[in-house]
Amino acid sequence: MTIYRDKAQGDARRISTEGRKDIAEQIKSEFEATAPRRKGEYAGGASITVEGNRVFVADKDPKAFWKEYGTSRMRGIASLTNAARKHGKYSGFKPRGSRG
Repeated sequence: MTIYRDKAQGDARRISTEGRKDIAEQIKSEFEATAPRRKGEYAGGASITVEGNRVFVADKDPKAFWKEYGTSRMRGIASLTNAARKHGKYSGFKPRGSRG
């Protein structure tokens, strides 16, 4: 029996999409519970996007990137990154000033 890697990976993504939506909901909830609140734009801007079998949790706040990862003058908060790290492998940006 021959197993075709691309087909197997595609099937796995398709089959697991609903479960990954549930994980995205958990990440979003954890982010909203831990993100600092001043005006609510950062913590209140999280959304889940599904494109085919791809699932994303993102923040719509225009300043979210700098709040999350920091600047030369400000340490990153990393609320969304830390919430996502709890649920799987993470290989993205490292927040400025973080050790993790």
